Amino acid sequence: MVSNAPEDYDDDTESTMSDVRTGSPAPSLYSFSSSVDERFMPPLQLRTMYGRILNSQNDTYFLPADHEEHRRLDVQHHQYTLILGRLYPAPELVWRALRPRPDRRPTILDVGTGSGSWAVDMAREFPHCDVVGIDLAPPRIDGKQPSNCRFEIDDANLGFLHYIDSFDVVHARAISAGIRDFPGLLRELAGTLRPGGVLLLADGEQQLYDENQRPMAFTDPDAPGTSWLHKVFFATYNAMKNRGGNIDSPSMSPTWLRAIDCLTDVCWHKEFIPMGPWRYDDERERVLSELCRENCMRYISTLAPLLLSEGYLPESVDQMCREATAELSELRTHIYTRWNFAWAMKRPPIGSGVNNVEH
Repeated sequence: MVSNAPEDYDDDTESTMSDVRTGSPAPSLYSFSSSVDERFMPPLQLRTMYGRILNSQNDTYFLPADHEEHRRLDVQHHQYTLILGRLYPAPELVWRALRPRPDRRPTILDVGTGSGSWAVDMAREFPHCDVVGIDLAPPRIDGKQPSNCRFEIDDANLGFLHYIDSFDVVHARAISAGIRDFPGLLRELAGTLRPGGVLLLADGEQQLYDENQRPMAFTDPDAPGTSWLHKVFFATYNAMKNRGGNIDSPSMSPTWLRAIDCLTDVCWHKEFIPMGPWRYDDERERVLSELCRENCMRYISTLAPLLLSEGYLPESVDQMCREATAELSELRTHIYTRWNFAWAMKRPPIGSGVNNVEH
């Protein structure tokens, strides 16, 4: 049990602190196998800034880590799942990697687990597998957490040498804002895979697209007709870049995956989604556009700590966020977002009978 936890810490929570990370500003890794209330976390893990709770380990990632943000991430999780039709792309590769084995239990790693929804859902879909979710702050799990799922608090920027050849599937979704060296992270994650294992990536772009799906250029923020939503996304993009995040990684991930010698079968999928139901061709796209709008409005509400920390005046942030939310609510802007998925397999041993076909 954690020695520096408050006296009212929940004794039913199984947890450990271990000095397994070297060179970390937070020398201990916190691991737990049931839902944790952030009020009872060791003070090292969380901080309050500008009225929101943030992680205290990584200044690159400056979005909140509180209950409100986790509910947004649950909306986003629903959106991702609807885009793919399931929890993951490349189902044949994933099913093969996670097939039951007589000698060991297959394992899954979720990097940047957020609210923990993906990790929990994978644990339920694959009860014969063990799932580990890591993030800078604890998730908030609604309901009973599966016994084959646990969570660790750690910073992915510190590397994964403690997890070499440990996982059959590794998943990283919407983490680019907090990663300082994304190509380096991908090499680390490839190293955590067992031969035949699968690496899955997903992220949305900060780049917005017009109603013809053309990239929206940003020149003068005060130019007549400039969308408030576009202003907010541009300010956020620059703030995240200034903090060192690899915010352009969604479009670059396939190229970076191809550069890793131990990976093969590199593929990707990109999907445009209207930000709100200003247009849709079928019921699926209508629901996706509604989810995208809700996710975006909740996302805008998270941005104050990031923008204020970069020197924006409070009244300017309030106006941008208020007006952008109104544009979305009233469908005054016809804008697309683009969501990117990429995946690859770690080369199986020669003679294993698994084909290596790069697409």
